[in-house]
Amino acid sequence: MSPADCKLEHVFDVEVLFGADRAIFGPLPSGSSQGYTPAIGGTISGPRLSGKVVPHSGADYATVRVDGVIELKAHYLLEADDGTRIYIENKGFLVRPAPGDPQPSYFRLTPYFRVPQGPHDWLERTVIVGGGERRTDPDRTLFRYYALR
Repeated sequence: MSPADCKLEHVFDVEVLFGADRAIFGPLPSGSSQGYTPAIGGTISGPRLSGKVVPHSGADYATVRVDGVIELKAHYLLEADDGTRIYIENKGFLVRPAPGDPQPSYFRLTPYFRVPQGPHDWLERTVIVGGGERRTDPDRTLFRYYALR
């Protein structure tokens, strides 16, 4: 394998629960709208990280563009099972589903992390990519993350 070759390794999933007090306003000067969706909790599970989403620690401040694409920009805190607090910033794109399809036609993101020195600081030196899946009852999203090796 060449040093330039890449492969994906599943590292963890985050399921984020969303609050009912969503907001959207606009149009902005660009014609887009600004959204706000609070993250009220959730869970982390996987081979490299497990824990919870710290309740009410952040939100998704999505921009809904005039072409219908949603630019995601979410910030919140994770807490590993060992008590380590981890800041996550998720940036990505969501393309709304085709009529009759419950899932977005494209839902991909790149997270960035701030982590104290210790067992989870690998998050600050690893390129991670992810995909999302919308779920309902209750309102939540599953994010599946992969390390780029």
